[in-house]
Amino acid sequence: MRYIKALLLVVIFFLAIVFFFQNQEILNKDAVLKINLFFLKPWSSIPLPLYFLLLLGFLFGALLTLFLLVWDKFCNSARLMRATWRVRSLEKEVLQLQSTVNNYKKKEALPPARHEVAVEARPAPAEAQAPKVEEKPAEAPKAEEKPAEAEQEKK
Repeated sequence: MRYIKALLLVVIFFLAIVFFFQNQEILNKDAVLKINLFFLKPWSSIPLPLYFLLLLGFLFGALLTLFLLVWDKFCNSARLMRATWRVRSLEKEVLQLQSTVNNYKKKEALPPARHEVAVEARPAPAEAQAPKVEEKPAEAPKAEEKPAEAEQEKK
């Protein structure tokens, strides 16, 4: 790709030189630039050769292009910095959320509390139970007692 760009620049430069050599008589003629704003006195330039005006126009276009490219570079750099700051803040937020989830998982991994033992000692659903005989309700087993010992006390 670099070679193609270099070749194109050489071709354009060659064509520009040919243009200037073939049109020397016309380009050496003097031209006067005028501007007439209705609310100001008309202005006019000194006589300038036409090739000088062409080169001046080319230089102005090159400088304007350079300015626009530099401006775009600054805007893109600022956008990149804002995006980088946003990514860093989001990464910090992800780390905080991951530590919160890990803390929650550690709390779940602790041994079951007393109320969970009582939940495990509940009787099976009605479909699996034998027909009910009216008895006094038994006391809930203590945390130290095993569920099998609680069933023996009921009998």
